[in-house]
Amino acid sequence: MTGPVLVLWDLDLTLLHPSGFGTRMIAPVLAEFLGREPVMDVPFAGRTDRAILTELLVRNGEPDDDIVPALMDAVAERCEAHAHDLLDGGGGALPGAHRAVAALAEDPQIHQGVVTGNMRRVALLKLRVCGFDGLPDPALGAFGDHHSDRAHLVAGAVAAARNRGIDVSAADAVVIGDHPHDVRGALDAGARPIGVATGRVDAAELRSAGAHSVLPDLTDTAALLAALRAPAPA
Repeated sequence: MTGPVLVLWDLDLTLLHPSGFGTRMIAPVLAEFLGREPVMDVPFAGRTDRAILTELLVRNGEPDDDIVPALMDAVAERCEAHAHDLLDGGGGALPGAHRAVAALAEDPQIHQGVVTGNMRRVALLKLRVCGFDGLPDPALGAFGDHHSDRAHLVAGAVAAARNRGIDVSAADAVVIGDHPHDVRGALDAGARPIGVATGRVDAAELRSAGAHSVLPDLTDTAALLAALRAPAPA
């Protein structure tokens, strides 16, 4: 690394385990919107909240995009009101996550932000509840409120960093995530993906998606730093 590097962390199943928090928050809000028990069998992993809620409405016979902003607000309000449920339900920071973030913070060339499918309000709540005090910096981030495409989130995070005076481009960004969607979003945006096999897919699938490096978890900070410093594959 010869210049500034923007490290963009995914949250769920990368830095923290949500332990079903999103489903527990979304289901009752959607039931209230629909006036009946909702069908919830749509994929959540690796996707943005906007994409998930849009598909849930379609799956439940309400294909009206105009409802999505109000639904997102209602879900965020419920998450904030029931923040304790994240930890009570078994969620929390994943092993090594706090130490990994602290280790990267020791290098003045590394700036840590967030690229997550979570809505901003929900992401901030999860970071606070799970003990991430200011790092990674949510001001250097992009969230699942406005985009379904994770590549757009990476581009948004790079723009946020540049607006803060950090001289980085997409090529100077590294996305760390647990899902092929994280990997593909990074590649599509021109960033470098590092996979962490702490989610629902294994290391082989992350490599197949195009991850430049794959770690089993975040407990080995030396391995993480080595992955960051490794040149991109030719």
